[in-house]
Amino acid sequence: MLHLIEEHQSPDGLLTFKIGREDSGDYCLGFDGYSWHTHADILAELSGLGEAEAMRQFVDELVSGRAIIAIARVGGKIRDVWVVDGPLPGKYKTDDETFEFRFWDGRPVT
Repeated sequence: MLHLIEEHQSPDGLLTFKIGREDSGDYCLGFDGYSWHTHADILAELSGLGEAEAMRQFVDELVSGRAIIAIARVGGKIRDVWVVDGPLPGKYKTDDETFEFRFWDGRPVT
């Protein structure tokens, strides 16, 4: 079972980012209602930090507007939301899909 630890709502109300802890001790981080997510151990391995520090750094970068968020839409409806390194064209994008790149506060990535 996942126990909610933190929840952040974007200023425009479009996105909710949640951090939860599994009964096993694993931490899971992702956007509410969408499939993309990451785990504390992955963030720690990528950053070289401990799990708690890696999670805090990731969340701080996200909610302070330093991380880029990708939003995939089909027919105007959001299909998925995830954090990306940069606004890259969708290699696997379908013809009816659009990508939007933004920051937490809603500013578009230019």
